[in-house]
Amino acid sequence: MALLCSVSGAFAQAWATKEVCEITQMPTVPAVIASVPLKALENEAAKIANATGRFWKITGTDGKTSFLWGTNHSSNRFILDVPAAVMDTLDQSRLAAFEIDPTFSSRDSFWQTVNYPNVFRPATSTFTFSDLDLPADVTTWVFDRIEGLGWGGYNIDHLTLGSLTELLLRSPCDDFNAGIIPDQDSYLQTKAHIAGIPVLGLEPVQRLKSHFDKPENAEQARAMIAVFASYLAPQDSPASNAAHMALYLQGRIGLSMVADRAEVLGLLGPQADALYDTMNGYLLDQRNHDFLAAAGPELAQGGVFLAVGAYHLPGAVGMVDLLRAEGYTVERIPLPGEIP
Repeated sequence: MALLCSVSGAFAQAWATKEVCEITQMPTVPAVIASVPLKALENEAAKIANATGRFWKITGTDGKTSFLWGTNHSSNRFILDVPAAVMDTLDQSRLAAFEIDPTFSSRDSFWQTVNYPNVFRPATSTFTFSDLDLPADVTTWVFDRIEGLGWGGYNIDHLTLGSLTELLLRSPCDDFNAGIIPDQDSYLQTKAHIAGIPVLGLEPVQRLKSHFDKPENAEQARAMIAVFASYLAPQDSPASNAAHMALYLQGRIGLSMVADRAEVLGLLGPQADALYDTMNGYLLDQRNHDFLAAAGPELAQGGVFLAVGAYHLPGAVGMVDLLRAEGYTVERIPLPGEIP
């Protein structure tokens, strides 16, 4: 069985240079994303419920309040500059809830994680990545990413589907800060830790891997791998990443979502629509229901700072509308720099 190895391919992930990844100045309103005119994207985003806004106040029928914050899983300095109103709310919260709590609860949990349990397929496995029947570019992008992370590109045939999805979750542009500068979610959790605020993980740390490793979820894993592989397509400038970060900072989450879809469709061809919908059916829709179920008892008591990825907020199955369906009043809190 293949083991961890050092990167030998000098060209693995070669496009993701510091110059391409570093965003030193945020653009204003981008004129075009993914070769689609901005107006067309705005028209599509207008159909999405709660498409604008990152920060929301949650009020129960008894008047108890909590807050919902849409995060951006990036360590970019502009993203880490969280608005003061959000930070003040976190400091005053009784509990902070995040998608996961990656801290270890015991020596055993630490040991199990650092030993990479069930990362590889059995030695008797006959699986090859080509069995997924994905566009040829996907294979190249995934191979390069695995190689670039030091796992050895040849392990594309040996890693489980859940392991592959986990390796694809982090952007190559965050490699430069990995283990040094936290992404926004970890930064907020660190601030909660400093303030002595208890943290609730809304799902187990290994949930995604465990879910996608199950044979009955293989089609969802296939979709997840394809879409996240498309984010690895070589870029020659930070234009796309900068555009999405700018939209995030402006609170235009729905617009970022439709632009993201347009970019993926342009890269994955005829299968793209089905792949994207299959991925979001689990990654967003199902997990939104599960997040709310996990947070529900705490929200009933009030004083919760609930932080999940910003794409979890908009839409008919987004967190804002799901909370409203549970009887909560959910109101947007506009922030400096956001559009009205």
